[in-house]
Amino acid sequence: MVERLTKRRDFKAAAKGQRAARRAFVLETRKRGDDGPPRFGFTVSKRVAAKAVERNRIRRRLKEAVRLVAPDQARCGTDYVLIGRRAALNEPFADLRAALHKAMTKTQRGDDHPVRSEA
Repeated sequence: MVERLTKRRDFKAAAKGQRAARRAFVLETRKRGDDGPPRFGFTVSKRVAAKAVERNRIRRRLKEAVRLVAPDQARCGTDYVLIGRRAALNEPFADLRAALHKAMTKTQRGDDHPVRSEA
């Protein structure tokens, strides 16, 4: 089962974890330290797409990719945040899924470096 992230503090906490940047999105992950189901959050800013129609389309495409990839890849006790980029509008869906699969694998192995805290 996959749950949604809704609270700002959870999004901010995930930003301090592992990060994997791809052409169509940025994936941020953080282990919560419990055994609860994986949680996913989605964000697409107005800078990426000025029109709500485009932002919603990017978000829907990312959600569908998560729905298909998460059952095999998502780990319990982990929060995932996908930050949509403009390329997600026109990226072939198969490529989007493959990129998400690779990004999730990378952040779980710890290949990408965590974001340094801003002091």
